[in-house]
Amino acid sequence: MKIIEYTLGLPPYRRGGLPRYSTDLSTELAKNNEVYLLYPGQINPFSKKIVLKKKKVKYAFSVIEMQNPLPVSLGLGTIDEEKYMEERDITALKRFVEKVNPDVVHFHTFMGVPKAFLDYLNQAKIRVVYTTHDFYGLCPKMLATSPKELLRSSRCSYDCMLCNIGPSFKKIVIMQSHAYEHLKDSTVVKKLRSDGKAKVSLLDEESDPEVLDKEEIEKRYRLRKYYLEMYQKIDFFHFNSSVSEQYIKKFVPTAKGKVIPITHNGLSDNRSKVEYVPNTPIRLGYVGPYDKKKGFFVYTRVLQRLEKTENFRAEFYGDVIERPIFLDEHFENRGIVSSNKLTEAYRNFDVLVVPSLWHETFGFVVLEALLQGTPCLVSKNVGSQDLVPSEWIFDDEDELEKKLLDVLVNSKRSTFMHREVNRLRLQFSIENHAIEIEREIY
Repeated sequence: MKIIEYTLGLPPYRRGGLPRYSTDLSTELAKNNEVYLLYPGQINPFSKKIVLKKKKVKYAFSVIEMQNPLPVSLGLGTIDEEKYMEERDITALKRFVEKVNPDVVHFHTFMGVPKAFLDYLNQAKIRVVYTTHDFYGLCPKMLATSPKELLRSSRCSYDCMLCNIGPSFKKIVIMQSHAYEHLKDSTVVKKLRSDGKAKVSLLDEESDPEVLDKEEIEKRYRLRKYYLEMYQKIDFFHFNSSVSEQYIKKFVPTAKGKVIPITHNGLSDNRSKVEYVPNTPIRLGYVGPYDKKKGFFVYTRVLQRLEKTENFRAEFYGDVIERPIFLDEHFENRGIVSSNKLTEAYRNFDVLVVPSLWHETFGFVVLEALLQGTPCLVSKNVGSQDLVPSEWIFDDEDELEKKLLDVLVNSKRSTFMHREVNRLRLQFSIENHAIEIEREIY
């Protein structure tokens, strides 16, 4: 087959599950197919003509930078909405597609994509598929009877990636530049990013939402309609969980697709390699940003109540932010570590807790922890709940507290859960996954 994958970019410049998955999938597919990976690159603010540049890479698939895309906000929110809907000359994209003559174009995101490209693919009768890594472009306010009234406020649900007041177009041009790509991991830029993230997090917790004027409301409404029309142009959805399927179908009730849990390269099943011995005290793990939508504050609030009567150690991985709670001896901030160290951490947890408040479309940390033999308590919003027994899924804060208390007071509970992990049927081979994607989705 001839396949075009559209993604945010390649690791390490782009981080997270989406770039990792799309890169690993492309690598596997390229063993038996002709694969082209397309991503949004730098913007010339004085040009509306898309330019394609082939990159020299180590991969077995071709990599093409799409220059002068629409802005990529990375879920930070939007401002200058008209820039996200600007007309683009897609002649280069049309010529590229005509030359490749793909069997399928697989989108992993709509960030940077002009709607005209989807219009062209539909008209050319080329199969268009989409993997639901997140809900970028979908705003729950659009499901209301009077969406414009709700759009007066910049505050929205944890799932919305549009309503927050995002970076300016000028800042996005810098963030998508080649210079920034090369300097992103420099000491100075890392410090600026860390300080900036801390400030954004603080504002998210303490500030009141902005009230927008009529003109801004109209622009925001048009942008949401723009994205909704893009979702309606997808021929077939790859839902990476039942959670994402249910959420997408609220906006596109007629959406056709199939649920196939995702995976990535380099995973191995180590469940039977080490015999589990409970820690004293019990070690509870958390991996992810220390923010509201990931359930960090709900989780730590529960732990603060439990520490009055129970002894445990709570370890946190995955963020650069320091929180006051880490001054407590029961709570330890390990920050961001390498994948090898994180794998070792999974093995040392008695239980991993994933308390997300937003509808997390999958969540690699659950699959990674299970493969190390570590059971996971997950909220009903976490897509990777599809992998665990129903007894490990909690609905709210009170139910999380009950399940954690059961682990802490019952010395046999964590041992039983570890035995349960060994009985789970976990599909993690990227090779087998690529075969299934090709057969069921393409």
